[in-house]
Amino acid sequence: MVLRVSCIDGNTLCLLGVQKACEHAQFQWVGGFQSFAELEPILVSQSIDVLISEIKIGKDDMLDYWHEHSNRHVEIKLILHTYNGNPTHIARAASCDAWDYITKRQSTRRLIDSCNSVSQQNRPNGSIIPIAKQFFRSVPEYQGPQGKSLTPKERQVLAHLAFGLSNREVSTSMGISLETVKEHVQNILRKLKTKDRTAAAVWAIRNGLPKLNVDPIGLIADGHAE
Repeated sequence: MVLRVSCIDGNTLCLLGVQKACEHAQFQWVGGFQSFAELEPILVSQSIDVLISEIKIGKDDMLDYWHEHSNRHVEIKLILHTYNGNPTHIARAASCDAWDYITKRQSTRRLIDSCNSVSQQNRPNGSIIPIAKQFFRSVPEYQGPQGKSLTPKERQVLAHLAFGLSNREVSTSMGISLETVKEHVQNILRKLKTKDRTAAAVWAIRNGLPKLNVDPIGLIADGHAE
């Protein structure tokens, strides 16, 4: 199977670098793009196995776009290739089931290995995505009586809120309806006696939410891969 790979990145040099690496790996290069307006017709008309993307493309956000449109492109695996190692972005990438999350500080070999892993339908060893997913599945009890009153599902939702995820992202990440997420959020606010989701997130951070620690080179996180 020859992988068909495309890339979207606002930086021309990054696009050219990815193209050269993919062609050297003997992937079929579908094209490099610098805007969603250029990319969208290709997603409709061309068969693509892997889409490599920066998170921010001008004013557009790939993670927002993928949450909204990934059900139309289920055959495409999204690999985030970004300068940003922010844990919030990693959590958002995991919530939309991105295939992998790679910083541009990592080697080109890491990016090519991730693309090759698509053919095997098995994420590469060390990928942060399964580690982040496991992190959100196994949130321990928070400290104090208020924390102990939260159900396991409410603890999961609160952990997502603490990383700045929207209700829609929490819904996708946990595989529950948007209405169920809203109900959990209201229960959390009531039990913690906090006025809004931001205050609840601050409470979680101060009361025992583990850290999703990120090494800027290796992207090492607390937790275990699935």
